[in-house]
Amino acid sequence: MKALVICGDHPRNCYLVKKLLEIKKIELLRVILFKRDKLLPAAPSSLSEDLKKLWNLHFEKRNIAENKRFNFKLEDIYDSKKIIKINNTNDLKEDNLAKQILDLNLDICFISGIPIIKEEAMKLLPIFTINLHLGLIPHYKGSITMFWPFYFLQPTMAGTTFHIIDKFVDTGEILHNNVPKLEIGDGMHDVAAKAVIEANNDLKLVVDHVEKRIKNSKPPIKDPTLRFKGKLFLKSDWKPEMLRKIYETYNDKIVDLYLKKEILSPIPTLKQIIK
Repeated sequence: MKALVICGDHPRNCYLVKKLLEIKKIELLRVILFKRDKLLPAAPSSLSEDLKKLWNLHFEKRNIAENKRFNFKLEDIYDSKKIIKINNTNDLKEDNLAKQILDLNLDICFISGIPIIKEEAMKLLPIFTINLHLGLIPHYKGSITMFWPFYFLQPTMAGTTFHIIDKFVDTGEILHNNVPKLEIGDGMHDVAAKAVIEANNDLKLVVDHVEKRIKNSKPPIKDPTLRFKGKLFLKSDWKPEMLRKIYETYNDKIVDLYLKKEILSPIPTLKQIIK
């Protein structure tokens, strides 16, 4: 299967490339790499000193959790000549890049950790263009969706979704959900990193499923009701002040509290491809 990956340049996003390369039936023709914010972004100068400390703590914890699990460089595992770097998803429809994508004659495309691809650029991609969304759809759609389950004291709802993209945000056909095993000592970023690994461990299931559907001429299923289910979180919904709840009120021990039965958290219903 001829494949393309369009992903953010953070290691957790590039991990998708690493796992895709392990699948023999996949011929990964190109990786389009989107430039994301720094892994350790500077705290806004407008924040109070205590909030700056929480900001730094938050991103340092993320960096530690991800370096522990995704300690590799994309150029070390994939031919750098086949990596195309972009700063904006609108770049996809630029004449030269658009022609390159069309000339690949793709069967499948995976995306992860990038902004919304606009409808015009979507036309360049195969109908089985699949997003690895770090959030359980339909409950957590949109941005920063590994944060919200912890903010709402629902650590069991921190998971991932492979879904087919469409013109709306996180409303295409759901192929496969996953949640990681929660363990004593897991902080929020540990769960997020484990969720990425759990999802990618099932990547071959998704590839095999799509291959069968292509052979049997079964296109993506449109479910217009998905647009109205769950909540769509915007980037602007997240405020640095919210970090107080995670780190001051709960000391990033929300998983421990759940496992010790000191808080309740719903058990999600997952859609999964049968192994």
